[in-house]
Amino acid sequence: MFKKSKKQATLVVIALILTVIFAAAIFYFSFETSSQSSAEGNVKFRALVADSLMEDYPNPELINYIVSVLEKAGFQVDVVTGPNVNLTLYSKLTEYSVIILRVHGGKAVYETSWGEVRKINGLFTGVLWEDKYSYLKRTWLATDAVPYGSNKTYLAVLPGFFLEKLSGKFSKDAVMIVASCYSLYTYDVADALARKGLKTFIGWEGPVTLNHMDNVVKELIEKVFLENKSWEQAVIEVNKELGPDPLHKEYLKIVIYK
Repeated sequence: MFKKSKKQATLVVIALILTVIFAAAIFYFSFETSSQSSAEGNVKFRALVADSLMEDYPNPELINYIVSVLEKAGFQVDVVTGPNVNLTLYSKLTEYSVIILRVHGGKAVYETSWGEVRKINGLFTGVLWEDKYSYLKRTWLATDAVPYGSNKTYLAVLPGFFLEKLSGKFSKDAVMIVASCYSLYTYDVADALARKGLKTFIGWEGPVTLNHMDNVVKELIEKVFLENKSWEQAVIEVNKELGPDPLHKEYLKIVIYK
C-alpha cells in the first residue's frame, strides 16, 4: 500500500508476488470489442510483452509461449524485461496494439492536506529508485515503492504519468493486460490510458497469487488468438474455467471504453 501522507502518497506495493485472477464480474463502457487488435499505421500488428518480474519471479516458459502465439497471429513482438521496463518504455506504450505487462502493482489510501481521504494506485517499473526521480514524486507522476517481501525500492508510475508523459495515441482497439495486483484498485490508471485512446484494459482490483496469474494470462491469450474469442468473452470463460484466485478470491476484470 502507499504510505499515508497529507501531500504525497508513497507507493508501497502490495505485491505482484500475489498476482492475478479473473473475475466473472465484468465492467465495461461499451459492449464492442475485438479479438485481435487491428492497429493502423506503424503500430499495426505490434505487441509488447514487458516483464519486470523476470529477475525475482521468472517464468520464461510463459513469456516464450505468449510470444509464439502472438507471432503466429501475425504480430511483431517486443519482449522487455527487468530494469528495461522503465519510464521510456511506459511513455511509448502507444506504439503497440497489444500490451502485456507482468509487473508489480500497488495501492494507497491517503489523506489530503484539507482532510479528504483518497485512493490511488500505480504500476512498478523495473528500475530501482534514486533521488533523481524525486521531481516526479513532487508532481504526482511517480513515487518510490517497495514490494511485499522485498527490501528493494523501485520507481513506480502513478496515473498522472500516463496523462502527461505518454506520447501519441493508441491505435484503434488497442488492449492492455496488466498482470499485477491492484491495477484496477481504482480506475485512474485505466482512465488515463483511455484518454490516450486505449480501448480495453484488463486487470485486477486486489491481490492475486503469481501462479494463478500466470495460468490465467496464458489461457486468456489462447482464447483470443487461438480460439478467436473476443477479449470480453475470453475473460468470462477464463473466470469460469479457472475460478477465482485460491487465496484472495479475486477475479479478472475488463474495462472497455468507447
